[in-house]
Amino acid sequence: MRSKYILPLAFISIFIFHACETTEKIDDFPLRPSQLVVNCFFTQDNIWEFQVSKSLSVLDNADLKLINNATIKLFKDSDLIETLTKQGADGLYRCGNSLPQIGHEYSIEVSSPDFANTLFAKELTPQAVPVSNVSAVIRDSHFYENERYDGRIYYGGNVEGNFNILFTDPPGAENFYQLSIYYYDTVYIQEDSMEYEINRNEITIWSDDAAVENDGDYNTKLLITDYIFNGEDYQLKVDFRDWRPRRGRQYYIQLITINRSGYLYRKSIDDYNKARNDPFAEPVQIFCNIENGYGIFSGYSTNIYPVSFW
Repeated sequence: MRSKYILPLAFISIFIFHACETTEKIDDFPLRPSQLVVNCFFTQDNIWEFQVSKSLSVLDNADLKLINNATIKLFKDSDLIETLTKQGADGLYRCGNSLPQIGHEYSIEVSSPDFANTLFAKELTPQAVPVSNVSAVIRDSHFYENERYDGRIYYGGNVEGNFNILFTDPPGAENFYQLSIYYYDTVYIQEDSMEYEINRNEITIWSDDAAVENDGDYNTKLLITDYIFNGEDYQLKVDFRDWRPRRGRQYYIQLITINRSGYLYRKSIDDYNKARNDPFAEPVQIFCNIENGYGIFSGYSTNIYPVSFW
C-alpha cells in the first residue's frame, strides 16, 4: 500500500529542485579593468630583469599578455641610474650597466601609454648570512645501480635523515630566510644521444622547528623568521629525503636572505598552493608591494654551503 506514494513524492522533489534553481550568465558579472603588473627579484651583482604585464579578472579567459611599450625608471638611493624601454625577445626588460649592491635602496617607476597609473616600489638589497657549519644524521638509506642496454648506469634508492644547519642571525633587525637543498645531476637530452645537460634538483625537506613558517611533508623550500633567535647563533634541524640518491653525491645548502616583502610574497604563494585544491579553505590573496598596481619588487642575497657525507 505504501508504494503508491513514492512516484508523486519523486515528482514533487524534482519540481522543488527546478523551482529553486537559478542560473547566472558570466555577462552578469562585470570584468574589472586591467592594471599594470611588474615583477622583479634582484640580488647583488646580477643583472636587473623586469617582467611587465597586465592583470586579468578571474572571469577573464584571455592569455596573460606582456606589455611591450613600458618605461621603467630605476633609482639608486633616489638618484636615477637607468631608463629601460626595450623589451627582450623573451618579453623581459633587462639592465646590466648598474648592478644591484648590498646596503642601497632601489626604487622603480613603471608606466605605459596604455595605462593611466604609474607604478612605484622601493626596496633594499639585504646582507647575505653565511652558513658556518652543517652536520648530517642518516636515519635510513639504500642504493641500487642498474646498467642499461647502452652501458649507462641508472642510480636509485632512498636516503632519509636530517641536516643540522648553523648560522648567525644579524642583531637589531627583523630577518627572513628561505632555505633549500639541491644537487646537480646529468640528464641525457635524447635516449640514444651522448648529448647531456646538467640539471639542478631540489630534494624534499621539512622541519618541526618553531622558526619555520611553512609546514608540510613535501616542501622543497622552507620559510624562516628570526623572531625566536634574533641576533643569535642558531642551529636549524631540517629533515630531508632524496628519492634518487647516489654515493658520493654533493648537496648544496642554500640559505637566501630575503626582505619582509619577499617573505610575505613567498608565504602567500605557499598558502595559495595549499588552499587552491581545498573547497573549504579561505581565499588567499597574493601579497603585493607595488603602489598603483600589482606585482613584487624585492631584493635577496644568497649563501651556499656544500656538504657530502659518503
